Amino acid sequence: MTPIQMVVSLLAVLMLGPACATSRMSGDVRAVESSLAERARLPELTLPAFDAPDDLPAEVDRLVEKPLTDDSAVRVALLSNRDARAALADIGIARGDYLQAGLIPNPELDLAVRAPGGPQPLQLDIGLELSISATVLAPLRASVAEAQLEAARLRATGFLLELAWQTRLAFFEAQAAQQRLDLRLRAFASQQASYATAVELHRVGNLPAIDLANELAAVELSRLQVAESENALLDAREALTRKLGLAGARTGFSIAGTLPTPKDTPVPTDAEAKAITASLELLEFNRRAEAASRKVGLATTEGWLPHLTAGFHGERDADLWELGAHVGVGLPIFDRAQGRQLSAQSEYDALRARAESTAIGIRSVTRSTLNRVESAGRRARHFAERLVPARQKQLDETVLQYNAMTVGVFQVLQVQRGVTESALAQVDATLDYWKARAGLDLLLAGRSTPLSAGMALPSSTLSTPSAQGGH
Repeated sequence: MTPIQMVVSLLAVLMLGPACATSRMSGDVRAVESSLAERARLPELTLPAFDAPDDLPAEVDRLVEKPLTDDSAVRVALLSNRDARAALADIGIARGDYLQAGLIPNPELDLAVRAPGGPQPLQLDIGLELSISATVLAPLRASVAEAQLEAARLRATGFLLELAWQTRLAFFEAQAAQQRLDLRLRAFASQQASYATAVELHRVGNLPAIDLANELAAVELSRLQVAESENALLDAREALTRKLGLAGARTGFSIAGTLPTPKDTPVPTDAEAKAITASLELLEFNRRAEAASRKVGLATTEGWLPHLTAGFHGERDADLWELGAHVGVGLPIFDRAQGRQLSAQSEYDALRARAESTAIGIRSVTRSTLNRVESAGRRARHFAERLVPARQKQLDETVLQYNAMTVGVFQVLQVQRGVTESALAQVDATLDYWKARAGLDLLLAGRSTPLSAGMALPSSTLSTPSAQGGH
């Protein structure tokens, strides 16, 4: 091969190298995409290119044009959230480390020219040297980086799963806030009707001023509750918008439907085993521990392997070339990588211990989540099937008594407020269930997360309006 041909070949390798790396990176993204589609039950999911953060797939607009469901909201977040793309780009760091670790060191070329003086011609020295030990260790370093790359893919998949879960929770919160606002508006209309009746009765002298003042205070309180519900809905929508990663005109999305009443479906009996088997955290710990174990082997090999270099030397004196070769040996007498061996072994031991601790935590969180799903489901169904219908029946009976002129209009409106408060509490209980259910689905998909605190029984604050009370 001529020198020109060698230069052309070298340029071709340099030009194809980045394309090859990009192709491998695309393969990493497709691996994450496949795992995510299976774990999150999102068929035909195609994640966007991580290197085009400003370009949104056309599917985002198609999804946003329709009222969002929890599933479509999750899909939008995975397609448009920039943190999701950053998580995919982070894989490129590990991919780059893996590619770099497998490269053999560059040979070093030395050129020297000497002028002895007098009639002596110029002398030319050429030297070429290569690190043998670094070349031998390259496959071992690549093996360590390969395990770290797999851990990075698992970490990115776990991040995207958690983003999907957080988006689903934000969607449920916005859905519940929308329901609460609707109920508060209904209650406000009822309170306005009560106040209008009180004004008319007071005008004709059939209602004391104190009762009129009470009705005025009640209608103003109801107005304030509507305003608070409106603010809560705006906050919930903005929280959802942040998870969706939307901006501009796309933030005008609508939310479909209301929180459905949970069905009495049995929870998985082997949820703990499934959560352990699917856990991305445990898989990542195992890959990182495998990388640490390979680091131990790498450090051990580095410790006993002499630092070897081999070189070629040529010297031209007058018209003659003197050719030779040399080998350099660095004896492993003092530095045998003792510190790196200890560090790698300690890292391995720590990762194994953390994996065991994580497994214990996953089992505990799974049991707690199962209890929460069952408890919240029973409460939500009790509201939907028992309490709210009982309050509605109470209202119907009160209306009959009103028609028979045995109770007044204020008693009817008071019972109506009780129906509204029961419906609001039902929304809270139903929200608790779907949040717990989303947490269980996340566990079974392979990602654990702490239970949220402060989920009190909504029914504990319910009042018990009486048909006989009032003015």
